Amino acid sequence: LCAIGRCGVGYDNLDLHACTEHGIAVYITPGGVVRPVAESILLMMLALSHRLLEKDRMVRQGCWAESTTRLGREPRDRVVGTIGMGNIATETIRMLRGLDVRRFLAFDPYASQARAAELGVELVALDQLLSASDYVLVNCPLTPETRGLLGLEQFARMKPDAVLINTARGPIVDEPALIRALEEGKIAGAALDVFEEEPLPADSPLASMNNVILTSHSIAWTEELFRDMGRIDCRGALAIYRGEVPSHVVNPQ
Repeated sequence: LCAIGRCGVGYDNLDLHACTEHGIAVYITPGGVVRPVAESILLMMLALSHRLLEKDRMVRQGCWAESTTRLGREPRDRVVGTIGMGNIATETIRMLRGLDVRRFLAFDPYASQARAAELGVELVALDQLLSASDYVLVNCPLTPETRGLLGLEQFARMKPDAVLINTARGPIVDEPALIRALEEGKIAGAALDVFEEEPLPADSPLASMNNVILTSHSIAWTEELFRDMGRIDCRGALAIYRGEVPSHVVNPQ
């Protein structure tokens, strides 16, 4: 084995140190996931904002008149904060500009002020982002530094009408702390495609919450996603066959 082509941008399910020790290159396919994940974040934002699933359930239950009293909200004139300012966050911000978001914030210790200025984003500390944002988007990789990044203290800083959207990795969020924050009304809702334990246990309190959207780490799975990731993986394999270095190697040493 000389290389592993990992579909997607995350590689936390690989022992990267062992791969490096054994001379195995690991490469990823970031170009294939950017658009579908960004679209999924936008989808979740709008579904939460317009209380889509809640209204759907009420209509199915015959509560037509009652459903009309559930007012939604729009991203227009709101503040969007992203934890992480990589390619997916960049594409999401580009899409959201058409919805007249008032202000974009980002927490990313590795991002440059020049890059932020180019995107029209303010780089801020995590606490400032949490206290100011109406939508908090998790767009960072799972690392020792980001594991458990959002816990009780962080949720307490968020606005009571703010929502959390996590399409990155489950362990970035302390799940029991999130459940408590939702139960106590510290935040208004959440949309989660990823969890600390996958599959999500059937008895998770999240499953019975009307203000939470749950998907199976597959919200971004589209025909185009798999087509594009497959093409990038094959290009990497062909590069190795030709004696070249594939793109997006995460252990270049």
